[in-house]
Amino acid sequence: MPTTSGPLVAVVGGGLAGLAAAARLAKMGHRVRLHEASGTLGGTWAPYALPGTGVLVDDAPGVLGFPAPWRDLLRKSGRPLEAELARLGLGLVPAPGVEHRFADGTSLVLPSDRGEQHAALDHAYGPAAAARWQHLLDSLGEVWQTLRPLGLEEAYDSAALTRDVVRRLRGRRTLADLADGLDEPHLRALVRSVAHRQGTTPERAPALAAVDLLVGRTFGRWQVAPATPSGTPVHDPAAPGDVGRSSVLVDVLVARLALRKVEVRTGSAVEAVEVAAGAVTGVRTATGVEPADAVVLAVDPWTAAGLLPGGSARTLRRTLRGATAARLPTAAHTVLPDDARVPLDVHERVHLDADGVPVVETTRRLSGRVVRTVQDHHATTEHPGSGLVTKGLRGWRRRPGTATALPGVALAGAASPAGPSPSVVVQTGALAAYAVAGRRD
Repeated sequence: MPTTSGPLVAVVGGGLAGLAAAARLAKMGHRVRLHEASGTLGGTWAPYALPGTGVLVDDAPGVLGFPAPWRDLLRKSGRPLEAELARLGLGLVPAPGVEHRFADGTSLVLPSDRGEQHAALDHAYGPAAAARWQHLLDSLGEVWQTLRPLGLEEAYDSAALTRDVVRRLRGRRTLADLADGLDEPHLRALVRSVAHRQGTTPERAPALAAVDLLVGRTFGRWQVAPATPSGTPVHDPAAPGDVGRSSVLVDVLVARLALRKVEVRTGSAVEAVEVAAGAVTGVRTATGVEPADAVVLAVDPWTAAGLLPGGSARTLRRTLRGATAARLPTAAHTVLPDDARVPLDVHERVHLDADGVPVVETTRRLSGRVVRTVQDHHATTEHPGSGLVTKGLRGWRRRPGTATALPGVALAGAASPAGPSPSVVVQTGALAAYAVAGRRD
């Protein structure tokens, strides 16, 4: 068990990044106090009961990609992810390919496996189009390897963006440019949809955003679903347990914080980071100043700037100049009639118009009922906690990293240069924990 006599770290924000940072720090022997302004933990991933139905839903994606950061977090803060899910009769198991429906009425099921993906595209569009798609994704391998030390595996440092790094990141091109290099309209729409799902537009997103397509093909698609203790999926509509309720991972993290004796304060809004003689002394809330030796700000960067003192706040605001909040749709949940076919897996269908703007329709089993969730990217609102919108690589390279101008204060969340995907957000919590702890676990 970790000691409770180490330095005290205040974590501000109880979303994925804050939960991840708190779990890491507690395992490393720090005393941790987590402040969450709302009454619930998990942020946009928090589970809630759908009014009038008693069905527990969430606005998290039903299908996950790149599970390695989740596995690393759970393993390095206690029991492995697979063991925690097995205790609930669940597992992280492969999910089927997503079905894309296009404006002309045709559809395409795109598997994540490289060979199966190529075969599906060859069948639908012919060998030339399939080869161009394969070449595009293969060429993104260099982008992925270049990005990994830039905010994903290491704290982001803009000084690392040498001329050669910028070249490998395709610095002069946007996501729209990449899409235009594909002759097939459906495949162009697929590439453009990546930007919309990140809350931006293909014309503003740098070309490196397309690496999400490679990550999906490399690491596959995963769902939380009933499974045997060995992780084998239980394909039985009568099996207990939800299919695709990703907020189960929030439940697991919250339980991990309790195990590690993290002091969790919900309904506790932090008003400022307190500093004396250039060093962090605590955080101020409505009830007074709470002492702290270091602070992780796992909130959106505009809120973080409002909490920092003087020059540190001005430095972060300069970084944010020209940036806007990501625009994301609201999830609309519908409980289908009792005679609806019970899905054995999460079924994700994405309707794409000619410009690649998606309407994501997810069908899954929750609380013993069949629930359809629709997220329409034609109707979006700004959501500061879900990422930044900047222009091209020039804007991307100015995004805030882990460090701040104030020693002992680190940032975590979806504004990271590594991107806004949930797995990356979890990883930013780890990097922030390492930054304020001065070491890795």
